[in-house]
Amino acid sequence: MNATMAESSANIFAAESVNTGRFIADQKKYFAGSYELFDKFGGPCRYFHDECLRASRDEFLSERHIEMLYATLTAWGMHRMGIGKTKLTEWRKFRDSIHDKASELEQFRSCSLLKMSETDYSKAVLQLQPYYRTLRLSESDATIVVNSKALHHLLPEFVPPIDRQYTIRFFTQAPERWKNAKGKFRTISLPQGIGVQFEWFQRTCVGIKRLADRIEPALIEDELRLHKVMAPKALDNAIVNYVSITDRSLNDPDTRRAWRVTD
Repeated sequence: MNATMAESSANIFAAESVNTGRFIADQKKYFAGSYELFDKFGGPCRYFHDECLRASRDEFLSERHIEMLYATLTAWGMHRMGIGKTKLTEWRKFRDSIHDKASELEQFRSCSLLKMSETDYSKAVLQLQPYYRTLRLSESDATIVVNSKALHHLLPEFVPPIDRQYTIRFFTQAPERWKNAKGKFRTISLPQGIGVQFEWFQRTCVGIKRLADRIEPALIEDELRLHKVMAPKALDNAIVNYVSITDRSLNDPDTRRAWRVTD
């Protein structure tokens, strides 16, 4: 990564401190109800997610595990009918790009976002790069969302799922910049090129790790105890809740003035 790219990425991720500061200050509010918000998706989104995590534990990278991943990503919006590139690759290509790296991916099963130091965690995520680059999961050239969601379902204690609407927005946009003049969410653009896409992936993972280290442990422990949700997904659910709650508060005039929002 050259210096210009690093500087540009640092500027893009400058909003991280804004949102993490507000999140940490009222963290109980964002964890409260976060699982229920995820659970509302229900149906195949929840069923295949649970089955895929079960297969990850009991039959790591078996045919069954990868089939459940294929179904989960479809249910999570990674494959849409009609024209467009939001489509998973055909089954054999999808399966083989994961299965061919099964022995190498095995080494990451002991990695834990919650238990590792930030330095060790960052290094471990960086070691995923050669496998991240060889995944052939989507027809789209954009890899951050589909690869992170796949890796989460392969390594659920290690990698958080990432999406544009919530995770990337949380780390790259202050709330006063979320909406355009018409009150609609601004489009989140992702970078082109596998190298910078992986860098965004790593920075986002480390950002979530950094956030986790500042959370009251009991909040994360409760998500596991009550809902069997591991730390990376618990943080993801809480970030989704933060964006949802903050979005609603942006409609309040007093909140808008407090945050110095300009239309």
